Amino acid sequence: MSGLALKLGTLLIRQVTRPVANVLKAQAKQHDTFKKVCVGLAQKMHRVDARLRTRMTPGNREIKIRPLNDARAVENGATWLSEAFVFGVTGSVVVWETLRQRTKELNRREQVANDISFLQSEIESLREKLDAKERAAGK
Repeated sequence: MSGLALKLGTLLIRQVTRPVANVLKAQAKQHDTFKKVCVGLAQKMHRVDARLRTRMTPGNREIKIRPLNDARAVENGATWLSEAFVFGVTGSVVVWETLRQRTKELNRREQVANDISFLQSEIESLREKLDAKERAAGK
């Protein structure tokens, strides 16, 4: 498969990922199990975010962290899940492309090394033949 086709294929995967993530987000809001996961995830992220903000502000006073309401928690959790999906797919494509390019470069280097080795052996063989002819002509 040509390099152009591979590039276009990875671009297509990246473009399809966003609509799939939007469908995933919509399903997460409607499905009860996904809702539970989203709420738990969003509440945990909210607590961590609130703790980090209070630690970064001067005065460093402890405040009580109120949980998000369920609608907002589902929205935040679903958004996080869809973004994680996009990041995972896009990151996988980038890693795959990088590994493919690296393998291609290693194969090219190996081929160049083999060609150099072959040419060096040919030169050595020609030198030996030339030396043999010079010895034969010198006798």
